[in-house]
Amino acid sequence: MYNNLIVYGSLMDKNELLNENIKVEDIDLVKVYGYKRVFNQEPSNRMIQSINRAVLNVLEDGDSWINGIVLKNVSDELFAILDKREKGYERYNMYEKKVVTYGGETLTNCCIYLGNIAKLNFEILPNLEYLDICKNAAKTHGEEFFNDFLETTFKNSQEFGIEPI
Repeated sequence: MYNNLIVYGSLMDKNELLNENIKVEDIDLVKVYGYKRVFNQEPSNRMIQSINRAVLNVLEDGDSWINGIVLKNVSDELFAILDKREKGYERYNMYEKKVVTYGGETLTNCCIYLGNIAKLNFEILPNLEYLDICKNAAKTHGEEFFNDFLETTFKNSQEFGIEPI
């Protein structure tokens, strides 16, 4: 059973976790290998009419990694709530992806939300309010985590395909 959920955007925010009745004690900081985090997803909830409307997504990329938090031992009830919250994404079981805590423990039975292919857009830019929420969330987990977030988060670019935020 894949009951450890990797989150990599606004749900890393401690207040967002509390809103979903998730205790901060039930999380751990992780590095996830085999994905690239990019602002290239059309929003399903944060709807605005602007080029600056992209929300985060992760794309499989064997040469990349992201950081995030893991929600451990997620119940079926909580998955049902989060599946509704994360509409526009599909929950994916991470069969062979490597997930390691910042303390060095390798985790198994992990899953992650990947953006729905129909919502990918390589021309839009980050929703600035959402970007601030994600950056502030990363800051609350410490300087190393925040720096890793900045290093492993990208946005669309007219000139380069994608570039660091």
